[in-house]
Amino acid sequence: TGLLQCCDLKDIKLAYQLNKAMEKGDNWKFLDVDQLNGYWSRFFSLLCMMEQIEVVLKWYKEMSPSLFYPSPKNILDLLQALDAANQLEVIPSVW
Repeated sequence: TGLLQCCDLKDIKLAYQLNKAMEKGDNWKFLDVDQLNGYWSRFFSLLCMMEQIEVVLKWYKEMSPSLFYPSPKNILDLLQALDAANQLEVIPSVW
């Protein structure tokens, strides 16, 4: 669970470095399904908090549902990011 705690630091650069390391080779296999979903969920929440909305939407389209199923918190984070960016008209396309 060390991977998951790094994302709690709210350091987007570190999260990207961690993600790059995790996607290298078979590193992702060290986590079980629940840990992987938890990792992607936290990574996405961090993106919603720290990134521009265009970047968030790009990741959302790449990640969901192939890498993770967004939790209610992830959906709330996405809606808050869309609201903060004044992009509520995008909601139908992400729903």
